[in-house]
Amino acid sequence: MNATLKLGEHFIFDLSDCSPEILMDSERAYSLFAQAVRESGLTVVDEGFYKFSPHGFTCFLLLSESHASLHAWPEYGYCAIDLFTCAIGKDMMPLLMRIKEAFGADDFSMRKLDREASIETRIPIAI
Repeated sequence: MNATLKLGEHFIFDLSDCSPEILMDSERAYSLFAQAVRESGLTVVDEGFYKFSPHGFTCFLLLSESHASLHAWPEYGYCAIDLFTCAIGKDMMPLLMRIKEAFGADDFSMRKLDREASIETRIPIAI
């Protein structure tokens, strides 16, 4: 017999019309993102950052609960954020709204996907 087991939640968060001053300062933007994630109660275990030329950056936070990443296109005032967490049921909206405010985004969209595994359940046979 097969069953579905929910193992995580994946939030896809797009920010548009962000503050150009913040996005053009990639180190500041990275710091704001990392601070918001840390203060949300998620546990950062590692991190990475890469700055593109002439502008734009990607950063990630490896979490004990999974990961958070941000990809920025300053020339378009846009950020793509992924937050995947196995902290099922934890309300992530305060974190996402804090990031939206920190980046001065006038517009956003959010999609949430449940990450699920199809597992085979075994029924014990009585002997």
